[in-house]
Amino acid sequence: MKLAMLAALAVVMVPVSASATMLERQAGRAIRNAGHWCGRVSYMTVDTKVSTPKRRVVLVTCDDGTRYEQYSLVLTADNKISSIEKK
Repeated sequence: MKLAMLAALAVVMVPVSASATMLERQAGRAIRNAGHWCGRVSYMTVDTKVSTPKRRVVLVTCDDGTRYEQYSLVLTADNKISSIEKK
């Protein structure tokens, strides 16, 4: 019974993990393309205090073990990046 539950959990978690990894890669690529440093995205979260339905702010932390930077990505209602600000 426990084995079946673990197998079901693994099937559910793989797509979530793959989706999160893809979003982290896209955020890192957008930051680098804007001319900022981002070795590896270590954490991402939506800033609920300043976000609105038409303007979502995502806090992104880039950390490679030797360097640490934080950025705010401002997304429009159609999930396009409108600005990237270094914190």
